[in-house]
Amino acid sequence: MISTRLLQGGWLLISWLAVASGSSVAQPARAPPAEAPAALPTPAPAGAAAEFMAAMQRVRMNSSAPEPPDSAALKAYPIYDYLVAARLRRDLTFTPNEDLDAVIDAFLRGHEGQLVSRALRRQWLASLAQRRRWDWFLPRSAELTDPVLICDRLEGRLETGDTDRLAAEALARWSLMQRPPAECATVFAWLHVQRAVTPALQEARARGALAADNISLAREFLAEVPADRAAPLREWLQLLESPRPALTALSETPGMAVEPDALLAGFTRLSNTDSASAAALLPALLSRPDMTPPQRERLWRAFALGSAYARQPDAVAAFERLSGEVVDAQVQEWRVRAALWSGNYAKALDWIQAMPESLATQPRWRYWRARATESLKGTDGAAALYAEIAGMRDYYGYLAADRLHRHYDLNIHPTADDVQLQAVLAAEPALIRAHELFDCDLADDAAAEWGSVMAAAAKPVKVQAAHMAARWGWYAETIATLAQADDWDDVALRYPRPYAAVVAGASKLTQVPADWILAIMRQESLFRKDAVSRADARGLMQMEPATAIAVARRWHFSAPTRDALFDPSVAIPLGSAYMRELLDRYGNQLDLSLAAYNAGPISVARWLPSQPVDADVWIENIPYAETRGYVQHIFEHIVTFAALRDADPPRLSSLMAPVTSAVGAAPNIPPAGVRYH
Repeated sequence: MISTRLLQGGWLLISWLAVASGSSVAQPARAPPAEAPAALPTPAPAGAAAEFMAAMQRVRMNSSAPEPPDSAALKAYPIYDYLVAARLRRDLTFTPNEDLDAVIDAFLRGHEGQLVSRALRRQWLASLAQRRRWDWFLPRSAELTDPVLICDRLEGRLETGDTDRLAAEALARWSLMQRPPAECATVFAWLHVQRAVTPALQEARARGALAADNISLAREFLAEVPADRAAPLREWLQLLESPRPALTALSETPGMAVEPDALLAGFTRLSNTDSASAAALLPALLSRPDMTPPQRERLWRAFALGSAYARQPDAVAAFERLSGEVVDAQVQEWRVRAALWSGNYAKALDWIQAMPESLATQPRWRYWRARATESLKGTDGAAALYAEIAGMRDYYGYLAADRLHRHYDLNIHPTADDVQLQAVLAAEPALIRAHELFDCDLADDAAAEWGSVMAAAAKPVKVQAAHMAARWGWYAETIATLAQADDWDDVALRYPRPYAAVVAGASKLTQVPADWILAIMRQESLFRKDAVSRADARGLMQMEPATAIAVARRWHFSAPTRDALFDPSVAIPLGSAYMRELLDRYGNQLDLSLAAYNAGPISVARWLPSQPVDADVWIENIPYAETRGYVQHIFEHIVTFAALRDADPPRLSSLMAPVTSAVGAAPNIPPAGVRYH
């Protein structure tokens, strides 16, 4: 493994400089010769890789057919151990026994501290616990982080009579604000027998879940709270689950007792989802005799924010009533957004000028300060403020440049591409493994091996590693590694154009510009074809399987399987077709279409304005921070992709016409029989 000293800029950089200058400084054993530019290490024979992938596929399919003998080339393959570990994991699933335990134990000891052993170790420990092999499990289960295995260890200690400090450790696990795995049930029951779980602790745990607005967890924890303590907590839960009827009852019965935090939690939830109902109930809730001035102020804050999220006309007035005690960063930002939405640029400027420096100096608020100034004093009065940010490679920088009618400055500064330094890096065992794993579509394992080297690497090393990853076609790691090196100006390296033929075909079919498709792909998956989100959106364009199937049906594509979405030739046309549908739905308003791609058409329907509104104001008032950033970043990406192909970048002002609620024509879907291949 590459040494920390080498990674931090020692021998690796010395050898690099020596090669570049012809110095006689001693080279690392695998360094390239100084007399000629070095090539990257020769990849493993294609036959070994093919044999490896075929063997891994048999493991994934749980094939019961006899395995063909491994060739000498396969056994010498740099990631052969990953195949061995995968086979052991498969065998552990079907035939766990002491002989297999001994084989796995030997493998783990022989690969102690190596990444190849992680998944096998976790699965083996889980198997040992399931089989109650505490004699094997307990000595090998120190310093666990997996929540299930932690519970297994607690149970194992209980069953073997090792109860010294067990109650304290088990109680710490019981107190966590997360749903406990079933493996904890036995030791938690023992805690109750020991009377370690007191009613006060049960109440505190349920309160913690309620305070975090975790309804399902609070409901589960409340089931254990004694009845004499549970009533106010159940009322709190009711306020979260059904805020409008619960708050209506409280407003109609001023003498009904309620905990202030519970009332505020319910009102905040109602204000965020139904600001009109919150406005109707607010006067009665504020007049309750048990409300203190600070509690009333917190209710006003929740109402003001909910009104701003819903773009209600009373939001500005609500923010004006707030005192300094509740004016935090969230209020400081959203009261400006509310003022912008209402067209009150004087108030927006006042509130921007009242921001702390940490907010006011952000490009976002520098742009809006200039925009508000322009509204009040004209273009000449705002020109100097726009000029401060107009040279930034940034959404707000581009908007400022548009106001001044200036060219965009992308600040492109390529980094040195030194194949000699890359050869030194590529010869490191962990990076050899990373390369082969990536080529064999084991991207998560590849990223772990890569990260083990990059974690302590100096900036120049990371930059050259990024170049090397780009040569491999590993674009996600290229972009991520440059970010870790804090190098943002090698724009070409950060904006590759992979899958060019597929993108071109999808663009031709759907009439979605190729730059737009690439921009969505970069933002959605960072060009990882195997990306999977928490919502099970898959592939380069991050489509959910149900959406993909529906789009395929409308466009007369073959219905994709879930795993087919990992195929770029399937994912890119489907995602492009869906984007075409959204553009048609929203009258070619790109900002609305992008917001719908990210947050869904139902959300966008709630955000449509009743009257046309400037696109920058509409985007700024998207209530979901993720979606707001998503739309802004894709506009940045579109500009960059155009510039890198030596085209005139599109002006954001041309892409961001005033937003209206007009619905477009019927989707531009090709006739039956048209297929994309």
